[in-house]
Amino acid sequence: MLRRLSILVALVLLVFGAGRAHAETVEAATVSWAPYYGAGLKDGGVVTALARAALAREGHRLTVDFVPWDRAVTMAKRGEYDAVLGGYYTEARSRYFHFSAPLYAIEVGLMARDSLGIAGYDRLEDLRAYRIGYNRGWTHGRAFATASYLDKRAIGDDSALVRGLFQGELDMVAMPRGVFRHEAAQLAKAPLDRVTFLDPPLRTTRLHMMFSRELENAPALHDAFDKGLKAIRADGTYAEILADYGF
Repeated sequence: MLRRLSILVALVLLVFGAGRAHAETVEAATVSWAPYYGAGLKDGGVVTALARAALAREGHRLTVDFVPWDRAVTMAKRGEYDAVLGGYYTEARSRYFHFSAPLYAIEVGLMARDSLGIAGYDRLEDLRAYRIGYNRGWTHGRAFATASYLDKRAIGDDSALVRGLFQGELDMVAMPRGVFRHEAAQLAKAPLDRVTFLDPPLRTTRLHMMFSRELENAPALHDAFDKGLKAIRADGTYAEILADYGF
């Protein structure tokens, strides 16, 4: 009788445990990149909050260390971190990581002084007359990169780009829209109603959670993350987090 009971208990545990991986603490790393994620941001930033909520929905916990990007990727490749938070998909990276469903989309676009009276453009050639600041550290898309006919002015600091726009030294700046808003909020006399966000964006990139292939249960955690992400999108939690962080 005791043996039969033990077998029954084992079968029950197997059935009820099969649908979900055991509760895990996922140790992730990424670079500080305001306003999306970073050590000095509320709860690690909006993307961190989204990832944490997705894993929590499936019973897992997320911790994030903010380190230089190359270190985060290298250590996760070796399995010293379970995952990298907020990476773009590339075929080369997919050799080392399981990529989640897109967690957050970042628009890289052009912001112009409102006094120019421009709402958008059909072709980049339409913008020949304007001084356009950009940061060489960002990828703005092939069309912008190869547009030698534009008056492009390389400035290596995001805050200097935004200051240049508000001070009239630049007509437009090319950068991630969220970064622009963040930098403008740090400046005095930089109201967003003096700026037009031009359509279309230059490019849209998607951030993923990258689970290390060195992690034994990476496939299970990857699936749990995607399931949790789908759930928080469906029930409104995702939108609530964006609103809470001002996105």
